Amino acid sequence: MQYSNAIREQLRPHLGWHGARLSFIALFIIALFRAKTVNLAELATVWGGRTAEASNYKRMQRFFRSFEIEMDKFALMVMSMAQIPQPWVLSIDRTNWSFGQTHFNILMLSVVHEGIGYPLMWTMLKKKKGNSNSEERMDLLERFLLPSFLR
Repeated sequence: MQYSNAIREQLRPHLGWHGARLSFIALFIIALFRAKTVNLAELATVWGGRTAEASNYKRMQRFFRSFEIEMDKFALMVMSMAQIPQPWVLSIDRTNWSFGQTHFNILMLSVVHEGIGYPLMWTMLKKKKGNSNSEERMDLLERFLLPSFLR
């Protein structure tokens, strides 16, 4: 519980969410470290507490189905919390993931610090196979840079 409270208090000034959402995200982050996966079914097994795994799984599904995270706030939070000094080294990469018959083409923007890439933002390249184009890469970069200039 102490870790959950500490994480929640670190996130509060960056996200401006109410306590229940902050608590959920804090527990979710702890579960990510315990399970070492992003699979919700596996995260539900390490969630902790006395709640049944099936209930934890449904709770995570409901949260991500009904709540939209503002990626620009998330990106600025990562940069602030990681205390990554400027000049930043940004990396843009594209990857394909498959889930059954569904294919995902993802364009990801990360900041690289001490050999670690911290994901900041991404764009789903819809109904498209292969590489991104210059316009898609510039759009992703502008989504990150515009809010950072407004600080």
